Amino acid sequence: MIKVKSIKRGQVTIFIIIALIIVVAIALIFVLWRKPTIKISPSTDPEGYIENCIKEYTKEAIENLSEQGGDIKPEGSVMYKGKDITYLCYNANFYKPCVNQRPLLIEHIEEEITSYIEPKMRKCFSSLEQELEKKGYEIEMGSMNITTELKVKKIIVTIGRKFSMTKEETRKFEQFSAQLSHPIYELAEIAMEIANQEARYCNFDILGFMIIYPEYNAEKFRTGNSDTIYTLKEISTNKEFTFAIRSCVMPAGF
Repeated sequence: MIKVKSIKRGQVTIFIIIALIIVVAIALIFVLWRKPTIKISPSTDPEGYIENCIKEYTKEAIENLSEQGGDIKPEGSVMYKGKDITYLCYNANFYKPCVNQRPLLIEHIEEEITSYIEPKMRKCFSSLEQELEKKGYEIEMGSMNITTELKVKKIIVTIGRKFSMTKEETRKFEQFSAQLSHPIYELAEIAMEIANQEARYCNFDILGFMIIYPEYNAEKFRTGNSDTIYTLKEISTNKEFTFAIRSCVMPAGF
């Protein structure tokens, strides 16, 4: 009986050792195959440094304006869930359909992104200049021009700026750019269609829309002030766009 117990204990020990070996092997594989974190150095990759800035601040701009009807700082708006939501179509009078406030919504969003990131990009270039000067580079910079374009499934930001860095040899740049994947173009197009239908029919058929375009989800909520809050979402990415409508409002009691 003693021998049998010893054998069983020995087997258990072997199994434990094998299990530990497997765990260690998996950990080593994970460490060896994991992609290293690459830190972008301003001196070796100024383009990458600026590209990171563009992406970071463009993402901030999109997150803000997507929650607020396409405006970074909403003016004609209604408060909803702690946010000022811009009216894309509005009429303060009873019974009458709304008037489209943003017929060129896509162009407006492009301008909002550009305005938001411009001062931040100036600071980013200034930080780049200071960092390079600390390393002995002589820097020359020209004026800056920013262009934002919303395309299908993406945002493209291009900065035109002459930039040269000299230490032993000179490197020159004239343009910096970055591209982000985002469905804001498609969401803005849908929002414009909703605003147009609300202006014409005082309604938008959400159910019919989602049957035709199952890749999107649309919700609307009627507030106590008879405003309608629309929230559009691309299902695959969970990216949303929220805006307000005030159209064909009925007086209290109707």
